[in-house]
Amino acid sequence: MRSSDVSGRFLVGLALLGFGVENILFSRYIVARIAPWPPNDPSAQMIVGYATAAVFVASGIAFLTGRFVRLAGLASAALILGYSIVLHWPVAFAGPAWSGDWTNVLKAATLSAGALGVAVADGRPMPSLLSSLRALAPYAAGAFFLLAGIQHFMFADFVATLVPPFIPGARVWTYVAGVALLAAGIGLWTPRFRQVAALLTSAMVFSWVFLVHVPLVFRVGRAEWMGVVEALGISGVCLALALWPEPTARHRL
Repeated sequence: MRSSDVSGRFLVGLALLGFGVENILFSRYIVARIAPWPPNDPSAQMIVGYATAAVFVASGIAFLTGRFVRLAGLASAALILGYSIVLHWPVAFAGPAWSGDWTNVLKAATLSAGALGVAVADGRPMPSLLSSLRALAPYAAGAFFLLAGIQHFMFADFVATLVPPFIPGARVWTYVAGVALLAAGIGLWTPRFRQVAALLTSAMVFSWVFLVHVPLVFRVGRAEWMGVVEALGISGVCLALALWPEPTARHRL
């Protein structure tokens, strides 16, 4: 794996490690703002949180050290997507079309696709199924950014409150960010512009870690650490998307 490819893997690995730590701190599974499960049973939630934390911490360490990356990526991708299908999807389909529940569905899909993509971007032959799933990653991420961009205009009043007070013109930056997110989604869906769109989007989301999410931690409390970790992960996914080489080895069935 090239040194440039390691950058995306490193950021995704940090996010996976962060998800594990958050699950422990919150005593439940919390990736992509998912509702507590099982409901009304804190003891069971804690057991689930700690068990899934072990998977994320192990996967994060594997990504950071470069050992057992494929196994770790597949395990974390299956966990994130599977949990989202069971708990996010029913709520999202039952609710409004542009709700935050759909944001969480697409966020989980993006993180899952990114973890899988990093896992199989090591130059080794891929089963055709994994190759096909990896090919879906830019479209999952693109859908997430398109929805986020639309929501920046639909819910501009709320989004403006997330801009730190030390940045003037909160409403203007809300619209600028909305346009940038829409451009990111379109770029990720367009193979010709995918690499540059993924690189620019990775840099944009990474900057928001420090410009938006970390300041929000001090304003709204520890729950916003979820935003910090998610932004790191999504930035890493975009960087990985930009740096993934096309597989040259023959795919195996």
